[in-house]
Amino acid sequence: MKITIEIPEEEIKDRLLDVIAQQYYRDYSSDRNNVNRVTAECVRQVIYKDKDRITDRIVSQASSHLKNVALKKMMEKMTED
Repeated sequence: MKITIEIPEEEIKDRLLDVIAQQYYRDYSSDRNNVNRVTAECVRQVIYKDKDRITDRIVSQASSHLKNVALKKMMEKMTED
């Protein structure tokens, strides 16, 4: 018994490219998810390890910024009156 199947070369190329693209995307997607997960975990560890120092710095910067803004607004109000 002999079965002969004719498949156009263009269709073979399209199917092959589809399979390659799907495999590439699947690998790329899982690698990207792993990188994102590991990066998030590392950032979380750094933040929790130094959270007191980070909090102090943020509060310090925010308070100095608010002082500058408040001083400017006070000066503006004083000059308006």
